[in-house]
Amino acid sequence: MEPFLPHIVIAEREFLIALDAEFLIKAALDCRITLLRPEQLDQWDSAALSGIDLCLLDVPLDATQITARIQRLIDARVPLLFTTVGGVDTSGIEGFEVIPVAKKPYDGEAIMALIKGRLRPAPQPPEAMDQN
Repeated sequence: MEPFLPHIVIAEREFLIALDAEFLIKAALDCRITLLRPEQLDQWDSAALSGIDLCLLDVPLDATQITARIQRLIDARVPLLFTTVGGVDTSGIEGFEVIPVAKKPYDGEAIMALIKGRLRPAPQPPEAMDQN
């Protein structure tokens, strides 16, 4: 049986920032990573979304522009971690305050602590059948 590798999606508008996040994550965690632009998530169906163990979602300065995208991901039970540069309070995005915000440029230790806290737990192997 192959070991479980969590699937992390980095939905980022800036490719170099996505590469920076990928580098930090891969250095600390054995996982699969998909890089894409945030609007590409809108094309993923619910089956594809269910395979995401964590999504780092870039939040624009006006987060109201992506409220529908955020809600769709929440409805699909995708664990989220918001990422942003200045202008957005790291205490949370209005209406989604329970989702943490990682500030760019990333601090490796800080972002990994947030990622490990938000990452969907690995599935547990089925318990052995009771022989009694």
